[in-house]
Amino acid sequence: MKHNSWRSLIGETQLCEGGRLSSIVFCCDPRKIFCPILDIALHELGIQKEDFIRIMDKHDINNLAFCPSLEKEDKKRDEILLKNNWGPSKYLQYKFEILEELLGEKTNEAFSKRLLKQFAMEILDPETKQVYKAIALGDLKNKIFIVTEVVEENRLEEKIEEDLEKLEFVGVRMQKNLIKKIDEMISLGYASSRSDLIRKSLHLYLSIIKK
Repeated sequence: MKHNSWRSLIGETQLCEGGRLSSIVFCCDPRKIFCPILDIALHELGIQKEDFIRIMDKHDINNLAFCPSLEKEDKKRDEILLKNNWGPSKYLQYKFEILEELLGEKTNEAFSKRLLKQFAMEILDPETKQVYKAIALGDLKNKIFIVTEVVEENRLEEKIEEDLEKLEFVGVRMQKNLIKKIDEMISLGYASSRSDLIRKSLHLYLSIIKK
């Protein structure tokens, strides 16, 4: 059984943006922002909201406990990290410590499950009878959806194709021993593919040198 570490949080996005249950450690303070997605995640993990708040507050350092993932731009978080002379790895280690106290033995399980999945859907306006095409993140079990984009009539397939066209494929020659290490990390669950792991690694490297 794979044992996750703080490195497993590299490239992790927000829970409300399709992240795994482990991204609960990047959620906003529920005392300030009501979020039904956080409530569902807490229920899935068997955590009381009061305990979630208590543990987050216990580990809070200069208001970092409720700061978001490194995948999300956040001026407040970056200013605090700079002030404390913390790099990305230190921040993720800090978040992983909180996650372990929050979840205990369920930590590994949280890295293997996503709460929200992407859907293509139609939305009907009962008043105007207008039907809209949309792309959304959602959870069928709990009947909750977040529309991320509304697409013009008859353009849903075209929009998906446009999103794919935004991607650029780059060929890179790499040493065989490095490819072997990449494949080992994929087998351990750090990424879903070679491209995914290389993309995450490049993102982390760029975030470090940008400091």
